[in-house]
Amino acid sequence: MEFIEFQWLKDWPSKKEALQETLGCSGQLLKKHFTSKELQHNIRARDLTKLPIDFVNNLKINPVFKGPRPTIILETSRYIALHKPAGVHGHPLCYSDQDTLLNFLAEEKKWESLNVNTAHYDRGLLYRLDYETSGVILLAKDEAYFYSIRNDFKDKMKRKLYLVIVDGQFEREGKWTHFFRGSGAKGSKQKVSEDFHSEAHEGSLEVKRISFKEGKSLLVVSLETGLRHQIRAQLGHLGFPILGDELYGGAKAPRLFLHAWKYEWDETVVDPKADGFEEYFDMSLMEEKGLT
Repeated sequence: MEFIEFQWLKDWPSKKEALQETLGCSGQLLKKHFTSKELQHNIRARDLTKLPIDFVNNLKINPVFKGPRPTIILETSRYIALHKPAGVHGHPLCYSDQDTLLNFLAEEKKWESLNVNTAHYDRGLLYRLDYETSGVILLAKDEAYFYSIRNDFKDKMKRKLYLVIVDGQFEREGKWTHFFRGSGAKGSKQKVSEDFHSEAHEGSLEVKRISFKEGKSLLVVSLETGLRHQIRAQLGHLGFPILGDELYGGAKAPRLFLHAWKYEWDETVVDPKADGFEEYFDMSLMEEKGLT
């Protein structure tokens, strides 16, 4: 962990009061970074204190990016659309994080979407994709547009299409509705059931097979809801886990073959850069099927 050395200019009855008065930080943030014993220490003028960089720069975005490099698909006056590679997080959880889309935007000096929703680390992100998932992701560039989409996301987004590769000849095309409950630490894995449960969330999607080649199927999934791990868990439940998705029973592969390909609202954005998919299928199939 990195630290910043800080010298006090006057006496304070406690470190807690000194930090709250000089940095304007909340009690909750103090508890996250310091023990109660540390916060009770008195401060004398000229004392040196080492403060964690994540504390000093709380809610700031590190302008250094490390990881598989995103690209900008499209930028308008209202939003920016990025290609998120697999193995990149959407947003940081602290200043030290450097492997997220927001770090990339800060490095590229794309400040508008970083100046939206500044009380939260997800900033202008309009939705989230799993770390392992690639594809198009949208960020609002102003507060009004951000809240107009985020507060009515289900109705505003007319279609969300994903590309998927699974093992075997997929023969379960159609619309599927199941019930989801989180399990494990912080709901890290979804349990899927055919039966309603009062604590479960309903999730629906529609699946179409595009091609079958050398023991693998290329699917297009139209996601109607947006539950955590929904496509991954639901396809696993149907007996066709995604290639590379070992959490839900998929075979080991270089990546998890799930790609957020197309989002439609009053506009449409397509991310044709389905990294790794071309090793199994000719991606011009999407144009041939009239899906682009």
